[in-house]
Amino acid sequence: MTMIRNNLTKTKPSKCSRACWLAFLIIVGCSARNESTIESLESSFEEQVLAVRQGLSVEIRSNALITDTDFQRLHGLDKLEVLSMQKADLTDAIADTLRSLVGLRQLRLEKAQVANECADAIGTLSKLTTINLPNSKISDRGLESWPALTELILLRIGSPHLRDSAIEIMGRMKALRFLHLIEVPISDSGLKNLYGMTQLESFYLDGGSTTDRGLSELIQALPELHFHRDQQHIPDDPQTDDHGKR
Repeated sequence: MTMIRNNLTKTKPSKCSRACWLAFLIIVGCSARNESTIESLESSFEEQVLAVRQGLSVEIRSNALITDTDFQRLHGLDKLEVLSMQKADLTDAIADTLRSLVGLRQLRLEKAQVANECADAIGTLSKLTTINLPNSKISDRGLESWPALTELILLRIGSPHLRDSAIEIMGRMKALRFLHLIEVPISDSGLKNLYGMTQLESFYLDGGSTTDRGLSELIQALPELHFHRDQQHIPDDPQTDDHGKR
């Protein structure tokens, strides 16, 4: 994980490597399957929590079904840096516990349908580099504090309650380099808020209400952007041939 974090924060990948990085980060959830990761996956949730409390680990990764009550066992784990849960059935009842994880750098809650109260808590976690919430219920208001996350590099988020104004907020996230929106009903007008994000390297859009014209205009505004809609390039994307060069 140290290697991944250093690469994210200290290097700027080439055009060819940008999409590779994004695909890697999204597919594996920003986690390297090294020996320590495999060991942590074999440990129970309770064992991992104890290891963090004892200063033996800074990561918790769980494929188990985690409830709000289970999650509250994390309260006060200020040394926890990586939290990845693939089957967590969580609500905004975890907001206070989430807020206490002040050392968190990577947050991945695959199934959690958290909303604005948790979003407010996330906005206080100033060390975050990665947020992965593909099934959230967060609305535009929930993102208002997120531009203050000055180390946030990768954002993967899904919610039917985000609109064009959410993209305006994302446009103010100055460190953001990798963006993946899932079933977020944004329009061509919303896309224009990304035009000034010259640091943005990859943008994946699944679903939404954008048109080919709006997406073409985005690519014209950001010609170096690696872009996929529904996992595919659009026809006039100048980056289309990059995949064949790898």
